[in-house]
Amino acid sequence: MVLSSVRALPRCQRPVTASSVASTATTVTMEEKVTSEAPQSTNATASSSVPHLDDQTFYQFLQTNGDNLCVVDYYSDWCGPCQMMNKELDKLVAAFPKRVKFAKMNVGNHPEFGTRQRIRALPTFRLYYKGACVDELTGARPTHLRQMLTHYSLMASIN
Repeated sequence: MVLSSVRALPRCQRPVTASSVASTATTVTMEEKVTSEAPQSTNATASSSVPHLDDQTFYQFLQTNGDNLCVVDYYSDWCGPCQMMNKELDKLVAAFPKRVKFAKMNVGNHPEFGTRQRIRALPTFRLYYKGACVDELTGARPTHLRQMLTHYSLMASIN
């Protein structure tokens, strides 16, 4: 699938690998760090049909689902808009059952990982294809997220 006709965000053009994340970790400023002062809770309030990732399983998820479009929801337990998007994410999982793979990453529990990935706002949704980030959406905007997924899944079906 060729996604060259679609403009990707500049920070999403590089493939996301463990080595590329390690090399960018030194260039991140303190303003970009995502911190959580709220107590850490379990993922009981999060979407149950979507797998939850951590530092190790993130790269494995992208590698095993490399031929599919992958959406990673970067969220935190204390974030109200993130919790609101849980129901919307379940609807999107049902709407795109085969074409798109979904996962969640709690950057409140993994703030260093959020810093390395340059997550500046919550919730952040990143769309990956073959290990590369092809698009990003920040904020609780379910209509925009659905439009983005529809656009890229149609492009994938053409190629």
